[in-house]
Amino acid sequence: MADPIARDPFSGTGTANVPIRNTANYIVVFNDGTTDITVTAGKFVTVVKGGDALDERVDPFTTLSISGSSAYRGYVRVITGGVG
Repeated sequence: MADPIARDPFSGTGTANVPIRNTANYIVVFNDGTTDITVTAGKFVTVVKGGDALDERVDPFTTLSISGSSAYRGYVRVITGGVG
């Protein structure tokens, strides 16, 4: 398997739908605030506590949303060639 490539960096505060240009296999999110945020990457849903980070390989996804009121930043990783 090829090494994943970082793509589509994002940041914000509050609820947002994050545009993803390619099918991604990894999600990286840093919760820079003090309240929880909910991260939904395709069918994968999890809560990231204030001050925590998420860095996981998940089922391939093309949609990403963040809900909550904290500031956050992150990016996705894609596997070149579409192999997941």
